[in-house]
Amino acid sequence: MRHRLAQRFAVLCASATLLIGAGLVAGPAAQASSSSLGPCWHPYVCVYEGHQIMVGNYKDVTGYWQPFRRTDVTYAYNARHYGAAYFHYSRGYTSCVEPGRRANLTIRSYGYVTGIRIAIGSRCYA
Repeated sequence: MRHRLAQRFAVLCASATLLIGAGLVAGPAAQASSSSLGPCWHPYVCVYEGHQIMVGNYKDVTGYWQPFRRTDVTYAYNARHYGAAYFHYSRGYTSCVEPGRRANLTIRSYGYVTGIRIAIGSRCYA
């Protein structure tokens, strides 16, 4: 009985080690996806054009839309630790990117992105 328990414990420990190791390998890969857009550091929300070249960065929490001067904004990365980034579109729709996330802002039925508003909360709400 003791031998069987020892075997089960060894299998459990080996499984846990594999899972932890997989997490360490997957962790940096997840970070690489946001950095593929180019540098963007806290406390900014960075916006990029179609070739993933940064065309603007924003950090101010506002109660109004900060307008974009460009119509080719297609990606965003929210490098903030708190503060959801809302994007306004030419057809009146909005989308949101939570802190630490990236997003493709190209939604044909929404039109093109016309502005950004950074809110205090870290969650996106409708």
